[in-house]
Amino acid sequence: MSASIIKNRNFAFMWFGHLISHAGDAVFMIALPWLMLDITGSKSLTSLVSMSAYLPAVLFGLFAGVVVDRYNRKWIMIYSDTLRALLVAVIPLSLIYGFISPLLIGTITFSLATFSAFFYPARDSLIPHIVTAEELPAANSAISVSGQMSHLLGPLFAGIGISIFGLRHLFTADAISFLFSILLISLIVGPARKLTIEKHPPKWQGIVEGLTYVNSHKGLRILLILTFVNNIFIMGPAIIGLPVFVREVLTSDFGVLAKLEVAMATGMIVGSFVFWKAEKNISPISILLFGIVMDGITYTLLFFADTSFIAMLVLIIHGIGIPLITVSRTTIIQAVVPDEYRGRLFSMIYMAVMGTTAISVGLTGFILEFIGADSLFLLIGVGAASTVIIGFNPALWEMNVNNKFLDRG
Repeated sequence: MSASIIKNRNFAFMWFGHLISHAGDAVFMIALPWLMLDITGSKSLTSLVSMSAYLPAVLFGLFAGVVVDRYNRKWIMIYSDTLRALLVAVIPLSLIYGFISPLLIGTITFSLATFSAFFYPARDSLIPHIVTAEELPAANSAISVSGQMSHLLGPLFAGIGISIFGLRHLFTADAISFLFSILLISLIVGPARKLTIEKHPPKWQGIVEGLTYVNSHKGLRILLILTFVNNIFIMGPAIIGLPVFVREVLTSDFGVLAKLEVAMATGMIVGSFVFWKAEKNISPISILLFGIVMDGITYTLLFFADTSFIAMLVLIIHGIGIPLITVSRTTIIQAVVPDEYRGRLFSMIYMAVMGTTAISVGLTGFILEFIGADSLFLLIGVGAASTVIIGFNPALWEMNVNNKFLDRG
């Protein structure tokens, strides 16, 4: 990540806002399954509630993309954060006043994800308007770094905070983090898409146009398919498998789970810097495929991890591969997709990631009723690494012919 990108005032506001709110999200995502396991003791029910965090991307993703392409992306982000802050605040209140239930948690989680389905495509589509084309790879890497720093700071805060003020107020901290994000995003000025009252085609027509655009570009279709299949393997074990692994294989507590999340986030920060260095001379497609193989192979090593220290080392290495996938994918889309379709494409990617995560989380909870978490990581890791075969399709590489990211060396 280049330090010069943070000198861009608008991008700096987005970066710091993302850092703070994403740290709150990291606290939420580590505390949610632990809270559900505490309340219910059921891996299957925990996975069902966790699924509710990902279903809205499937239900509303395409619609969100149309909205992002038509309206002010900055204000979409602000409205989304405001509503998410209010929703998260309900959880500590329900714990204090005794009306907590799996149904309430699932409803709140579903609603949070609904507004996130608008926030993230708006963020990714706004970035090319506040940085130059030459700054895009560094900007994407910087956003990834802030996300990974958040995944580092969030679990660190959670591990310390739970011993000071308990599990319930970890959710309070998440709600407060959104308020800081709202303030910083509101300070962004520049050529964000203006809110207008001009006549647009019906929103369903915008959805059809986006689907037609993707259908006419085989390389983008392959990228979506690769994202879909890889996430089926990867996401469920990361969300449900890891807490169960800590409880049943390592026989440890929430503090150990927080340490493992910190270890993985540390690797992700390193991976973001690796991408920034590598993209100067290596195709983002090559980086993407390498990351997929690395992501899967390192999962299998958890089968042999019988102490928290070994598991931490494995997850540091595993974390390095994650930004190689996510940042490369974002850079590819920003480079090849025209601005008028960019919001819809990011929404489709968001749908693929979140939708398959919902499926993966549900399957993981079910599978864990029959096999151990260590065996799960072994089997899933092999399957995840094998999805790289999809990326050998020539259309994926042809999509980037004459692309400036491939012509640097």
